[in-house]
Amino acid sequence: MTKSSTPRRGRRMLAGIAVAVVAASLFSPVMSPGTAASAAAAAPSAQHGPSVVPDRIVLTPADDLSTTQAVTWRTSRGVTSAKAEIRTATATPYPGGITTVNATKNSDVTTEHYDESFHTVEFTGLTPDTQYQYRVGDGTNFSEWQHFTTASASADPFSFIYLGDVQNGIKSDASRVIRNAFRDRPDASIVLQAGDLINDANDDSQWGEVFDAAGYQFGTQNFLAAAGNHEYEGAELSTQWQAQFAYPDNGPTGTGHIEELLNGTVYYNDYQGVRFISLNSNITDAAVLAVQTEWLKETLESNPHKWTVVFFHHPVFSLDEGRNNRAIREAWLPLFEANNVDLVLQGHDHNYGRGNSNDAEKDNPTSWDPDLNYDGPVYAVSVVGSKMYSNTGPRLWIENDAHLKKLQGNVELYQLIDVSGDTMRYESRTADGVYFDGLTIVKNDAGKAVTDDTPPQEIDPSNPGPCLGCEPNPDPTDPTDPTEPGEPTGTVDYEVTGAIDSVNKSNAALPAGSAFSESKDRLYLGDQNRRTISEVNVDTDEVTRTITLPENIRDVGIDDEEELL
Repeated sequence: MTKSSTPRRGRRMLAGIAVAVVAASLFSPVMSPGTAASAAAAAPSAQHGPSVVPDRIVLTPADDLSTTQAVTWRTSRGVTSAKAEIRTATATPYPGGITTVNATKNSDVTTEHYDESFHTVEFTGLTPDTQYQYRVGDGTNFSEWQHFTTASASADPFSFIYLGDVQNGIKSDASRVIRNAFRDRPDASIVLQAGDLINDANDDSQWGEVFDAAGYQFGTQNFLAAAGNHEYEGAELSTQWQAQFAYPDNGPTGTGHIEELLNGTVYYNDYQGVRFISLNSNITDAAVLAVQTEWLKETLESNPHKWTVVFFHHPVFSLDEGRNNRAIREAWLPLFEANNVDLVLQGHDHNYGRGNSNDAEKDNPTSWDPDLNYDGPVYAVSVVGSKMYSNTGPRLWIENDAHLKKLQGNVELYQLIDVSGDTMRYESRTADGVYFDGLTIVKNDAGKAVTDDTPPQEIDPSNPGPCLGCEPNPDPTDPTDPTEPGEPTGTVDYEVTGAIDSVNKSNAALPAGSAFSESKDRLYLGDQNRRTISEVNVDTDEVTRTITLPENIRDVGIDDEEELL
């Protein structure tokens, strides 16, 4: 099929500088009252420990989904003959004609409570648009038989599901959202997730909860995920992610260390007239971002299909007033607009937001409804889990020449997208299955038109809260700048008397700010991934107290007068 995206006009873009919002909580956190535990919690090994019986079965697109299919599963350590059995689906019990395929990848993972192994098989030589049944195991201990259907070789209609951050309350809260999405689109071919499946990159119990929440569905529908910041522990990608997701090896190549950094997280997959592109928004080092951006440009421009969907974690237009993802916006936004990408699906901000660039609303046919119609990419952010942010608003959209049309916090959602010929239908529903937002995109020989279901929401842009660093820093070479320092004079003697061991890398995997209390004469250090604040006596370098919070820490600040941390 010939690609029919309509080139966009030149774009204007205003940019700021990314920052973090200062979080506030009491010195001694006050938790909501709860019911006293009546029984001991089950041990992690009892809840999520592995055995020789396969679990955590997931389909991923290692290559062309019309003729190949990758499947990965987990067992206890020591399974040495991992294999899968496959044949075309039949209604006959105990079928014959089975082909056995040995695992081509076996990865051992050591967790805090147990050891486990992940095994990957790639089925090849499959027939397009054909239903298969398969099971995985070691020759003795097998999973149940499950079904999947290969992609059609043509642009036949299909559906996919888009999920935002899961991260918190995975089993307790997010599971109902994910399952309602499966209920509403039981035949969805793809489940797409925009990062932060879990809160702690290598916490195997949380990965277990993800698969508990999804049930058997990951073994019947292909799962495409982008890496979020919580898939990283410091600079290292989660070992579970690397072991259990076999994604196409078609990302940036020939760049040595950079290729290694992006491997498995930057890829594309073509499915029945749609090109799905996963990007890694976590690594914004200039050299790495340049390589990824050039790859994105080539991947967009070489797309032979009618439709394009790009997904990644950090939004180009943040909903959180204290965030500003300038680097990726400046690198990727012009490409999204120039290539008229259809959907840009994101996460990270733990709210729902949807909109478009202002240019998408300009110079359109006079017959179009200016409140409903436009012709550019749709930018969306959504959330599945129970963690929510306040202090959201349209400032980063307004300042960067974009129009935030829908904004809602404190709501869990899932999105259903149906693709059929010249039409792509996008619909967002709340956790209880109620319609929330929607639009329809039509692309044909006459061009492209996006039609929202409802007029834009009126969003108050006033009193947006702090956005430290949104204004550019002064030019240090500007002689008229009153803050420009003069030439330094004199000398300063100093002596290193000791190091603060409590802030070394092994103790603070992902720092989240620091603050000094003059009234208490204590230094407070935040650790984002471990959700802890350490109180340090700077004279003795002793950690005098550790405060554990119920969610990740974004920054640390002190108000001595009100005795707030």
